[in-house]
Amino acid sequence: MKRALLILTLLAGPAAVLTSTAQDPQFSQFYAASQYLNPALTGNTYQDRVALNYRLQWPGIQPGYETYSFAYDHRFADAGSGLGGYVLRDKAGSNGLTFTKIAMAYSYEARLNRRKALRFGVRTGYTMRGVDPSGYLFADQVIRDNAATSIEANLVEQVSYLDLAGGAMYYSEQFWGGISLNHLNRPNQSLMMEGNARLAMRTSVHTGYRFAIDGRSFNRSETKMTLAAHYKMQGKWDQFDIGGYIDHNRISAGLWYRGLPLVKAYQPGYGNSEAMILMVGFETEQQLRFTYSFDVTISKLSMRSAGAHEISVIYEWPKRAKNKKHKVVPCPKF
Repeated sequence: MKRALLILTLLAGPAAVLTSTAQDPQFSQFYAASQYLNPALTGNTYQDRVALNYRLQWPGIQPGYETYSFAYDHRFADAGSGLGGYVLRDKAGSNGLTFTKIAMAYSYEARLNRRKALRFGVRTGYTMRGVDPSGYLFADQVIRDNAATSIEANLVEQVSYLDLAGGAMYYSEQFWGGISLNHLNRPNQSLMMEGNARLAMRTSVHTGYRFAIDGRSFNRSETKMTLAAHYKMQGKWDQFDIGGYIDHNRISAGLWYRGLPLVKAYQPGYGNSEAMILMVGFETEQQLRFTYSFDVTISKLSMRSAGAHEISVIYEWPKRAKNKKHKVVPCPKF
């Protein structure tokens, strides 16, 4: 849906391109990009974690839309805190908008008891947003007999701004629920001189429950199922992901649905069902996780868009050990 809005924006003309407030990049494997999802998840590991995320959306609309992310975080067990950072880059089309963010996050954990806790997090980011005008045909070029370049005086090819976010999460051994608020300072992202295009605040609400399905107790089970949901809202746009996945030994597989078909339609004849998401993953003995997911487009774009491919690679160290004094959030498995 974000991409469809972007295409319409690009077709609407230079002014719309340079003042639009498009939605943020998103991941189908939202828990695999934990710091981006919620700063409260920073450091919810045994010690260290490195995460790589890559998403190619709609490759049928060449060259597609690409999002990359690299993140690292560390848990300071004695201080009950986590510290981390990530770099995220999103490119929309061959000559479209580019979005690069460098962010640092801090979290604090307040233990309620041995099995329950609250986590709070804050994030500060620096964002660079730009557009390459050489790939567009502006009105003044048409008027001047298809001139090679535009003479628009108000064009700004790149802007940068500070971006603030905060989040909180409650978790027990099998249940978790959290909320994050992004773009708290509502920075101006306009690509026109003296323009004003405030970035809408993005709210994310996420929850899940994990349980054994092999007849054993939860702590002794080798086959567990996780049910999870993720609601996102930014400006007039909102979206809902719901689904589940099964972990058996070191293999994971799941199915998700993205959309709000019965709640909201943006205009007559246009629904809000976007995709079905298929997921499969594998974890090595060294705690290196590989996960692949594919979005099957079910909106009016159909599979002519070629869906979306997403890959995450996560490595955690040292090797997990049973620790009765501390239990990490059970959700970021994929």
